[in-house]
Amino acid sequence: MDCLVALPLAIDRMRSATNDHEIPDKMIEKTRDAFSATAGRDRRAMLLAVAGCHDLLYRHIANLTVMDRYTKSYFMQVVRYFFMQLSGHNIRTFYILDNSLRDDRFAAVLTLFDQAGISIATPRRDGSDWSSLSARIRERMEKIGHVAYIEPDGGVNHLEAAKKLAGELECVATFRNRAPAEDEIELLRLSNG
Repeated sequence: MDCLVALPLAIDRMRSATNDHEIPDKMIEKTRDAFSATAGRDRRAMLLAVAGCHDLLYRHIANLTVMDRYTKSYFMQVVRYFFMQLSGHNIRTFYILDNSLRDDRFAAVLTLFDQAGISIATPRRDGSDWSSLSARIRERMEKIGHVAYIEPDGGVNHLEAAKKLAGELECVATFRNRAPAEDEIELLRLSNG
């Protein structure tokens, strides 16, 4: 997960070097090597490590001061590659986020999660009917393997239904309802195949 932990520093270095390929290429190579080294190792330990990946991304996005081509490039290349590797190792992820998000932060999460290969279902964009939202989540989990359900305001509250759905899906599922500055998330499910 070094490619996620190092995200802010890597993007700053890309920006300083005005180069949006050299660092991503190196990070992708290191990520590929790390996944190769973990093949056949303790799957439960790997799943536990993966459990915080969406949350780490969300917290980085919440702290962004600049969203430029270097930010988007890193997400499209490196972060997407990380999630593709998870899919290749038959690991699916589901993140439930319940936070008040300003419009600009909400837009940034939508953009960057999408560029990372994480599908989002949210009442603000996709309608407030839970049956439609849950169908979207299930379909996107099947096709993409990485889904986030986001309630960015108090317009609806489907959190209990979302948590119940997390228990039904074969995935690593986590839930955040604390401010981005706080480390705490709730592990809902640690099952994957």
